[in-house]
Amino acid sequence: MLDPACPWSIVSLFCYWHKPRIICGSGRNDPWTMIDIIKKKLSERYACCTRLLLFTAILVFLMHLFYRIRIYRYILSLHPDISFQGFTGYLHYSLPHDSMILFWSIAALLLILLPTTGIERLKYIVSGTFSLLFIFFMLFSMEFFRVYQTTFQKDFTGKEHFTGLGNVLDSALAEFSLEFYILLFTLSALSFLAIWLIYRHEEKTGAAPCTATPPGFIARTSVPAAAVISLLVGIFTGLVQSEKSGNSHAAALMHEFAINPLYDLLSCGPSGPEKKSPFHTYWEKHFSFGLNTESIESSRRCERIDSIPRPKKYNIILYFFESTPRKYYDLKVNGRTVLQTWHRLEKNSLSFKRHYANYPLSANALLSVFTSAYDHNSKAMVIQEHPDIGLRTLPEILKSRGYRTCLIHTGDLAYAGQKRFLQKRGFDALIERKQLIGIPPYTQVVGWGIDDRAMIWPATSFIRKDPGKPFFMIFLPVNPHHPYAIPEDVSRILDEPEGNPDGRGSSWHNYLNSLHYADLTLGMLVDELERQGLMHNTLLFLFADHGEAFYQHRMNYNHPLFIYEENIHIPFLVYNRTLFPSTENVDSVSRHIDILPTILDILGIQPSPMREGVSLLSPRREQMALIHTSWKDDYMGIVDRQWKYIRRTDDGLEELYDLDRDPDEKNNMAVTRREIAGRYRYYIMSSRAYRDEYYRRVLAGTDRDRGR
Repeated sequence: MLDPACPWSIVSLFCYWHKPRIICGSGRNDPWTMIDIIKKKLSERYACCTRLLLFTAILVFLMHLFYRIRIYRYILSLHPDISFQGFTGYLHYSLPHDSMILFWSIAALLLILLPTTGIERLKYIVSGTFSLLFIFFMLFSMEFFRVYQTTFQKDFTGKEHFTGLGNVLDSALAEFSLEFYILLFTLSALSFLAIWLIYRHEEKTGAAPCTATPPGFIARTSVPAAAVISLLVGIFTGLVQSEKSGNSHAAALMHEFAINPLYDLLSCGPSGPEKKSPFHTYWEKHFSFGLNTESIESSRRCERIDSIPRPKKYNIILYFFESTPRKYYDLKVNGRTVLQTWHRLEKNSLSFKRHYANYPLSANALLSVFTSAYDHNSKAMVIQEHPDIGLRTLPEILKSRGYRTCLIHTGDLAYAGQKRFLQKRGFDALIERKQLIGIPPYTQVVGWGIDDRAMIWPATSFIRKDPGKPFFMIFLPVNPHHPYAIPEDVSRILDEPEGNPDGRGSSWHNYLNSLHYADLTLGMLVDELERQGLMHNTLLFLFADHGEAFYQHRMNYNHPLFIYEENIHIPFLVYNRTLFPSTENVDSVSRHIDILPTILDILGIQPSPMREGVSLLSPRREQMALIHTSWKDDYMGIVDRQWKYIRRTDDGLEELYDLDRDPDEKNNMAVTRREIAGRYRYYIMSSRAYRDEYYRRVLAGTDRDRGR
């Protein structure tokens, strides 16, 4: 007797249709008898988990409905210009992937539950675990949208996260609201209560759960019906929407907001390598190291700067100040300057007013500063994927010239493969958190590392060991990196969160305190070095690794997602009280890739032919800054005098800003100034192909001795 409510009946039906054509044995070896037995067992097991499957289907549906309601409310408040034609229109956009997730959730749990139904209580544990993970992920996705103003996607994750998973989790937890924890506890408790009630019901209606009175016809048919309907709806609406998809900025946002975070997480990865363009063919034939970045807009020449006598064997300090854009350089809180040390040092410095990070990420800043190379076009980090890449670094060059070399980081160098990259790069000492944490008094864990003041004693100790040799010191402090934590004994510049028109809330409040603490630590280090007479013949290169965004543009929070000014325009100065009795300003564009050639110029060392930057002290044509990020969407951009051009490479969306008249990048002129946008578009496409060819040649076996 076939059971139409059991999905396995189709197998039995097929066998009965074909039975006359098959010559079978008899008795227990009869294949039809075996099929009947298998069908019966599957039907029993399906009946055994029907209630749990029905509960799961209802949970998935309700959680998605709850998710869509909350996200739609966020969209209305954050993006009033985006129109889905009401909530039902938004549901229509999200229907393809939401329906597919409902189908796959039922199918996945069915495959998990069927083998467990013969083991007492195990199916309830499995169902409870599944429900808890699903609830957590959906609530996490809602929190992610609240913070980043966009849907959580797998493009936000990368290999580097797994090298510092604890720190990443700490940062995420710092952003979770109290509402998240309340909802997680409440919904999880209700879910476990429902599963417990199912268990109690099945225990009372049968000797054991698997022999309980089977559910009724409606319960048995509703689960496969829901799965089949979800599958058909997902396929049909997906086909319809793919025909109507647009390519405008608004259409792209609507598509992004309608993404199902779980579907995106489980979907396949990138669609393969970028197609070759005519620019790739050109560079294959005419390649030479050193991309021409001379200004397209300006013919101005930058004169030679003689404030630093050269060639001379100066001590060199590189201080990578964390997460600080130029926008916040002059910030004051209650009449107090946040970056007091920066302003004090600027009075005796060569100060670069238009300096840019080539990529808004610390690991990529390390690559650009150490090697004068751009990052790769892909999401892969060069120092993580290719730690032995044949690019000669600044510490290697200086080590070969008799310098003592040391790097101090208050965090963990394992993050993003930094340690593997640095280990064979000519350092006499690599000091990180696990060494510093054993040196009192600054041993408190703070955010992603320990108290940054822990750098001071090891630094002065290393320098004093062999005063007859010049030194090359690198400092990588953690603050003010997210989650913007500071030691308990440090005074705050802002005691209570203050209201602000941009709605930056507690994160902005915490960032200001962390920024001020980082600046105080810098001041303590410089004061101690000067007290011990170690700064007289020393050049301090002080710069931020990248900026930090607080919603100056929609969806722009933290640092790696976009390449607006708050992400990549950063402060940079070279400090020495003897050489610079007053501030000397430079208003031409400079980049991270220029730091290595500038230092080698000062020291009288010929740079590697593979370097991409120029010396900022030598005469030259004004340069453009080539900028890039691929953290989620892939953006490439150019800063050329007053013009700032940005292109999203996957769909060609363009932005053009006149930074002289519009420093906050609010008026996109890409449509009204098509000629200007067109020439920068051409350059972007060519430079992208150049970088592909650059890394193809370097990674194909360029010997590291080539740059010696």
